[in-house]
Amino acid sequence: MASDLIYETLRNRIIAGQYEPGTQLKEEPLGKEFGLSRTPVRASLKKLVDDGLAVIEANRGVFVAGWTQWDLEEMFSFRELLEPHAAMLAAQRATAQDVVELQRINEQMAAAIASKGPDVTLRVQEANRAFHSQVLEIARSQRLKSMLATLIDMPVITRSFFLYRPADLERSLQQHLDITYAIEQNDGELAKRAMQTHIRMAYLRFMARRGESPVRR
Repeated sequence: MASDLIYETLRNRIIAGQYEPGTQLKEEPLGKEFGLSRTPVRASLKKLVDDGLAVIEANRGVFVAGWTQWDLEEMFSFRELLEPHAAMLAAQRATAQDVVELQRINEQMAAAIASKGPDVTLRVQEANRAFHSQVLEIARSQRLKSMLATLIDMPVITRSFFLYRPADLERSLQQHLDITYAIEQNDGELAKRAMQTHIRMAYLRFMARRGESPVRR
C-alpha cells in the first residue's frame, strides 16, 4: 500500500536523525514529495503516532516526537523487563543456524568498530539493531516481538551511539558476545542475566554521555 511506503520512508528518516524532534510533518508537502494524495500520507502519519515516533499537537499538526527524562527511563525500564525474557527464550529455542547469524552480526559490529571510519557510528548502530532484532526472532514470540520492536527502533536509542566513546562501543560488543555465548550454550538463565546487564549498562552509559553532551535530544 502507498501509506506503507510513506510510513517506512518517514520512519527510517526519523530513526536516522534526518528529522529532529519537534520537526513538523506536513501532509501537503509530503503528498507532493511522494506524488500521492493526502489520504495515504494521513494514514502513514497516524501509524507514526501510534508507534510513538510522532505526536499530534492540537490545532497545530503532527510533529516528530521528543523525549523527556521520564520517557528515557520508561523506555529503558521496559527493555530491561522484556529483553532478558526474550534472551532466555532465545537460549531455549535457538538452532545452530540462529547462533551463526548472531555471530555474523557480531563480526559486522567488530569490523565497524575496528574500521574507525567516518561511518563507524552508523555501522555500529545498524549492527546493534540487527543483534537485538535477531534475539527477538530467535525467541519466537510474536507477542514479545510486537512489544519490543518499536522500543528497539526508537530514535533516542539508535542515536545514542553518537554519544558513545570507542570504549563504550567495545563494551557493548563484548556484552553481545556474552549474550551470544549464553544462547549458544542453551543457558536461559545466563542469557537472561547477560541481557539484563547489557540493557542496564547501556542505560547508565547513555545517561552519563548525554549529561556530557552540549546537545540534548
